[in-house]
Amino acid sequence: MDTSPIRLIAVDLDGTVLDDRKQLTPRTLEALRAAGRQGVLIVPATGRTHAGLPPELLALPGVRYAITSNGARVMDLAAGKALRELYIPRGTALAAYDALSAFDCMTDLFQDGQGYTTPANRAASYRFVPDNLRDYVLNTRIALPGLHSFIAGQKRGIEKLTLFFLEEAERRRAWTAMEDLGLEVVSSLPLNMELNARGVNKGAGLLALADALGLPVSSLMACGDGGNDTAMVRAAGLGVAMANAFPEVKEAADYITASNNQDGVGRAVEKFVLGMEEETL
Repeated sequence: MDTSPIRLIAVDLDGTVLDDRKQLTPRTLEALRAAGRQGVLIVPATGRTHAGLPPELLALPGVRYAITSNGARVMDLAAGKALRELYIPRGTALAAYDALSAFDCMTDLFQDGQGYTTPANRAASYRFVPDNLRDYVLNTRIALPGLHSFIAGQKRGIEKLTLFFLEEAERRRAWTAMEDLGLEVVSSLPLNMELNARGVNKGAGLLALADALGLPVSSLMACGDGGNDTAMVRAAGLGVAMANAFPEVKEAADYITASNNQDGVGRAVEKFVLGMEEETL
């Protein structure tokens, strides 16, 4: 664990800075606000697009940049532009989408900051998507007649494919098939799967942003809970895992804080950034 002053805090959203009701707790919100007022950058680092960032987080001082779609895009939110984009090649995305038709899953995609689905998938979301995520999924996707033709029309490739499963065994079979196509495969929930271009992860996105801003790794703090946070937690000078984190995230972390429902991010920020007393539950 590095003892250098923290100048940037990267925070995952679901299961990390957001509680299970998809809200920032008052203590976490105030800790991040205090850090932002001290000049610390607060960087949402999420599998979502930038359009899915919570307004109360965007309103905090210190929020200008975001790592979205697991690092496929690093956004300058103030300028409204991507600093870095790494998309799945169109041919690979088409091969993946076609192969996924053999599995019992729901497949949506992200492109240039927007989520897309189909009418059939919107109906299927009541089977596949966890209750506390369903409103987010339904409210952030544009329904298209079909996704195959949409992918075929994207010369730059596809930002990200996101999937939900009902059975772990089915997810594992699909996971192997997607890795065989050369995709980066991660999970942020027990029965989801997220596909990016090879080499895309939140850790690489965090290091690219730090390099662009001239920040040393030792000044970076990253908080996460899901498998898609592992690379980011490992890459930061101070990696923080939530008490509710996947085992691999805890193994990668320098410090384990309280859960997302117990102000975990707020407590860690108080301890390592604001210099307050040791956190207590």
